[in-house]
Amino acid sequence: MSKCQSDKYCGCHCEEKPCYECEFHETKKCPPKLASDCIVVDSLICSKKIYKVAELSVPVSTLGDIISIGPGGVITPLISLTPDLNGVVSQITVVKDMVINTGYLPANVTILGIETPLQINIPFQQETMCPGVCPEDTVKESPYKIEAKVTQGIEALGVSVANILFKVVLSTNLTVTRPVITKAKNLKVVKDVNEDRCESRDWYG
Repeated sequence: MSKCQSDKYCGCHCEEKPCYECEFHETKKCPPKLASDCIVVDSLICSKKIYKVAELSVPVSTLGDIISIGPGGVITPLISLTPDLNGVVSQITVVKDMVINTGYLPANVTILGIETPLQINIPFQQETMCPGVCPEDTVKESPYKIEAKVTQGIEALGVSVANILFKVVLSTNLTVTRPVITKAKNLKVVKDVNEDRCESRDWYG
């Protein structure tokens, strides 16, 4: 048998390379067949900008003997607050039509512009009304932004002691979503992934 006659058996061009050389063909996986023409997407339930107020009153005596509160709440020497946004601890609880957020903001106390080892955790809580939200909805918040910082001295009066009020106003964008089943072509909502999420329940589940 000639080389050219062997072409029909080996499928190669005899003038280019011998028939005993292997030829490789790329293999590709076929996409799996879907069992349904529906898909799961996140439906937007609530989106708004909210403000959280972190506030703590600290007795002057806990900050050292060099700090005093004069008439009108004047603090001597001058102190300020340096919040640590990276250390914010936050917990979110979703109930019917409301998102409850609690947590605290760590901060350092600065005296005359000099950072000190004095650290405090400033608690905050916020209730946001979002009609339509239910337990098991997904809540996301954008990175916190500091809108304002307040350091206010409070004079001692009667049996009360002198205090310093630390307050930080934070802002964030709150977004609540819910997974729903939709038709792939026109995204028509078929049903909720969990149709019982909005049913009332007792505190023990």
